[in-house]
Amino acid sequence: MPPGPSPLPTDIHETLIVLPGGGVHAQGLLHDGSPDQLEVLIERVRGPLRAAAAQHNRPIRLSIGHPNGHVERQQIFADGTIHADQDLPTDTSAVDPVWNQGIPEETGLLATVRAAQRAGQWRTAQQAARRATQHLTTQHGRDHPYVAMGTELQAYFAVMAQDCAAAASLYIEAAVASHRLGGPREQSRRCLVSAVTAWLHSDRDTSPGGAGFAAAHALIRITPYDHATLAALLQRLTTGRA
Repeated sequence: MPPGPSPLPTDIHETLIVLPGGGVHAQGLLHDGSPDQLEVLIERVRGPLRAAAAQHNRPIRLSIGHPNGHVERQQIFADGTIHADQDLPTDTSAVDPVWNQGIPEETGLLATVRAAQRAGQWRTAQQAARRATQHLTTQHGRDHPYVAMGTELQAYFAVMAQDCAAAASLYIEAAVASHRLGGPREQSRRCLVSAVTAWLHSDRDTSPGGAGFAAAHALIRITPYDHATLAALLQRLTTGRA
């Protein structure tokens, strides 16, 4: 007997970018087109989501970022209908105190990091922070605040080492992890702002799978009201596109 459909994660939230001048970006792919083809392009992405919602009999969220930075939130229901998503709920749950305590210094994992920091050896500090994060992942699993903090620490030292491309990717990773694990909202936002800043100081990879688009999707998902930052990033991502 053939296996049934694979179970979906508890929360399906897809993001889509409407590009200035035409075209859309979703799921790592760029779909070129003129502005008058926008609905067709959006439906090209939304179609498989409709099918998934029907197959698994559950709604799927879709957030669409527009060139002016506005984020349109939709829910795709199992019957194929689309409804405007409600305003984001205010999260009143308490944040785990571990987020404010930071990685415990007494573990000794940060000793080499701090020594390199004091000596101004930023590349060494970045590498030591990566090794510390690997140890934390082994000890606590990847879904732990310490791992998100370690990733953010790597990003900071990457900036100091003038490795801005790596810093952008690491800050995005830290922001997504913090958001997924229920960390402080301001921490996720700070990481995203730092990611955009690092990307702007890098070679500005505008490839469909690059850090620039990854940062834009993270902004749409995590800080949908940060219109100015998203609009500015989308403009930079598409400047010079044919």
